Amino acid sequence: MRLQLTIGALVLAIGIPAIAAAAPDSNACALLTREEASAAVGSKVGEGKLTAGGSMAAAGIDVSGCSFSGGSKDLSVSLWRFSPSAQQTLEVYRGLCRKKEQAAGLGDLACWYNASHNELQVLKGSALVIVELRGRSPDALTTVAKQALARLK
Repeated sequence: MRLQLTIGALVLAIGIPAIAAAAPDSNACALLTREEASAAVGSKVGEGKLTAGGSMAAAGIDVSGCSFSGGSKDLSVSLWRFSPSAQQTLEVYRGLCRKKEQAAGLGDLACWYNASHNELQVLKGSALVIVELRGRSPDALTTVAKQALARLK
């Protein structure tokens, strides 16, 4: 959510034209299985609940989210697809991510949102995968990110 607001502000500031088509393969729930989400959370979770993010469509960014709930913990996975018209916004985001603590070995560029390591942001090509999970080790987020990236088309 924080990242959506940040990128939303960047889009408004840069003034990207309102040209966007729905990106293929933009279902964040397709990036993880229920079993993988359960392993990350540390308890059984329900099926992922898809949330479409179309609010960024006018800026050329297709957004979807998926939430897996299990007990007192929730795992959230977001998928952002930047169209060719949103490349300037993507470059600004890359610059911001490079200023944060890096997570090596994931995608083209990966960073932790902050020092608490509850949110991992990974860029691969023109796609951004964001994984959020509180109360678990950073290794759980890294594992989820690797699994999601393996399914990213």
